[in-house]
Amino acid sequence: MAAPSGAAVPPGACAPLGVAAPSGAAVPPGACAPLGVAAPSGAAVPPRACAPLGVAAPSGAAVPPGACAPLGVAAPSGAAVSPGVCAPAELPAAPQHRLVGREALVEELTEHLAQCAPGPGRPAAVVVGPPGAGKTALVLRAAHGVRERFPDGQVFVDLHSPGSLPVTPDALVRRVLRSLGGAPAAEHPHPEESRARLRHALSSRRVLVVLDNVDSEAQVRPLLVDGGRSAVLVAARRELSALPGRFGRRIGALEEPEAYRALADLVGAERVRAERPAALSVVRSCAGLPLAVHIAGLWLTARPHRPLRDLADRLADERERLSALRIGDLSLRASVSAYYRPLPPPLRTALRQLAAAPADFIPSRTPAGPLGAPPADLLEELVHRQLLHTDTTAPHGDLHYRLHDAVRLYASVAPWPPRSEQSPPQRGDGLCGDR
Repeated sequence: MAAPSGAAVPPGACAPLGVAAPSGAAVPPGACAPLGVAAPSGAAVPPRACAPLGVAAPSGAAVPPGACAPLGVAAPSGAAVSPGVCAPAELPAAPQHRLVGREALVEELTEHLAQCAPGPGRPAAVVVGPPGAGKTALVLRAAHGVRERFPDGQVFVDLHSPGSLPVTPDALVRRVLRSLGGAPAAEHPHPEESRARLRHALSSRRVLVVLDNVDSEAQVRPLLVDGGRSAVLVAARRELSALPGRFGRRIGALEEPEAYRALADLVGAERVRAERPAALSVVRSCAGLPLAVHIAGLWLTARPHRPLRDLADRLADERERLSALRIGDLSLRASVSAYYRPLPPPLRTALRQLAAAPADFIPSRTPAGPLGAPPADLLEELVHRQLLHTDTTAPHGDLHYRLHDAVRLYASVAPWPPRSEQSPPQRGDGLCGDR
């Protein structure tokens, strides 16, 4: 709704988005200047006020206590920007449990993100792994460890799409701009203009952007800025091989001793020690996946009267395993489904073939064809998508492929989706996304 021409913004009020203030009008204390309104040359940002995105502050102007420096205005070197409504704090809560086996990775990520000196832009930090590997927990723990170094805000975006189509890069740009106080999309309908405004904001501020469930390099590129002090931390479902200079870490299943310690942390060392054979059986059925171990631990913690053997016996039945590994809103099946659902039909067919094959699949010893070995390009694409892993240490130099256990169980019973829900072909051969 448009305000009357020349109307003043009362103290403590925020002028409507898109409403033009009178020429030369001052922003009263406690008010937020409208986004997109040009402040008078040399005008100061009063206490508690948020200057508009893209408004240049006078050279050397100080940001008063309680105010948010305008997006696009660089704070003096070493100056702290006081908390305010312009600095988003969107990080979900850090995991409360210990990330057993991930301690060194957390340290590496926090060290990378803590390099806040101006200069050439830091590459995005990317964590990639199979479903259930604990990527989200890892990046959130690292992000919380460095959030004080990013006083201009921490933005969190979950790119998980309930359908088969991924979130577009332009939709992500608009989402991050909104978090940083940007103007509505209707004011900047051209995608390149929105991208330019986002680069401008990130280059002059200290903002941490955390992206979860990333599906392609194209979703990350608009956030990479050269010469700024912002940082991007990514949890990805596939290798982002074409991302320039990425700081990449691949994670997978925990080793058995680590998974055992993780279960003991949740259930209690004495209880696990008293039923060690059953505890080991639970860990092995979870195949070392942190999400599976975590769900098993929560299930047992909620049932202190039940012996560990009850869960061990249930998980030993592969037909029941994915159904059993669920508690509350945590589900291993749902985690695998998020990887499986966007796959084009040729990759689903390949997964079904592999699910019926021996655990160690050796293409060189399996005839090609509809019921034999999937084509090599399909196998490599499944590796790229973290649904299949390779073993090059096998004897005789043969390349072995192995499905992640949860993926094998899911693919062996997964129904074909309705045609309307099948992913359209990607460019090129219908398999590979932007790499």
